[in-house]
Amino acid sequence: MILKSFEYSEFENDEGFWAIKSFELEKINLFTAKNATGKTRTIKAIHLLSKSIMDNIFIANAKYTVEFSVGSENYQYVFANDNKKVISEKLTKDDTILLQRDSTGKGKIFTSQLNENIDFQLPENKLAISRRDILQYPYLELIHLWAENLYYYSFGTSMKQEYGKVIDEKHNILNGNSDNPVEIFFVGNLEFDNKFKESILSSMNSIGYDLSEVDVKRWIYSNTHVCSDDYTLFASEKDNGITINQHSMSQGMFRALSIIIHLTFHAMMKIPTTILIDDIGEGLDFERSTKLINLLIELAEKNDNIQLIMSTNDRYVMNKVPFKYWQLINRKGGECNVYNYQTSKEIFDEFKYTGLNNFDFFATDFINSEQEQK
Repeated sequence: MILKSFEYSEFENDEGFWAIKSFELEKINLFTAKNATGKTRTIKAIHLLSKSIMDNIFIANAKYTVEFSVGSENYQYVFANDNKKVISEKLTKDDTILLQRDSTGKGKIFTSQLNENIDFQLPENKLAISRRDILQYPYLELIHLWAENLYYYSFGTSMKQEYGKVIDEKHNILNGNSDNPVEIFFVGNLEFDNKFKESILSSMNSIGYDLSEVDVKRWIYSNTHVCSDDYTLFASEKDNGITINQHSMSQGMFRALSIIIHLTFHAMMKIPTTILIDDIGEGLDFERSTKLINLLIELAEKNDNIQLIMSTNDRYVMNKVPFKYWQLINRKGGECNVYNYQTSKEIFDEFKYTGLNNFDFFATDFINSEQEQK
């Protein structure tokens, strides 16, 4: 299951109003926009949607209208809340209503075993989609699996504090519900022996990190030489033979390693996953940033189970990522429109004749200038 379309608004009729109008997503997406326009906000809103589905976590005064697709089936989900109370909620499959409720918490939901709609009433602050019963509501399970396997990485922040308390070979990462790169690496190595580690090393070497070894080990306290229960990532460099733990790695190296571990694991396990990466390339030099993005795109293109959603306003990243992956956010007031190659092909193609690079499409505000002429 992938996220096919997305629309979001918050604080409607308030001075804090912000919205992004409905737009289509592809398997590979790169959000581009000027600063303070909505790249990070959109990425975080998608992330929050997964939290809402799993844990009933949502902000006040917000509305989502999203569409998921799995094979030839399409599901549209709409919910709105005010002051952390659910105002409305509706799930449809094509033209069939599977779930609907109002602000009182009363509603109807389709049950597969009974093959009919039944009444229910939930507390005002609970989403009906959050319930799980594989026998009665198998269609909800599909959406839960999407939410469980969505992961958010912010390249603009430190990610190196992640540890893993690896206890035994039955660690619950096998169910696909951990976002800790230490734990993911541990289980990937158990599942695929050296093939997993070799793939990680090959990917790291291909983007410019000359490593001879990657592994997880128990963290040793430097002042006492005592092992803790926490495991961390370690890497050995070919040129000097030095082994460093994740806390000694540069931010860029650790971010790249974490993403590569994650995508490699899901590709080899064939677990559907959606990866959100905000400020892709932050902390990396131009060459490594470009190679990492090309590697991620290649992995997503080769694996039908991976949806990749990234954001950037970096000139060099934009110049290296083809227009077919762009999602250009254009903000006017508190409202954002998204333009992509699929919906605005003529404008993107017209720009190609200028001979300018991709970044200039963004920097010259080509979208708005073309619309003003029409």
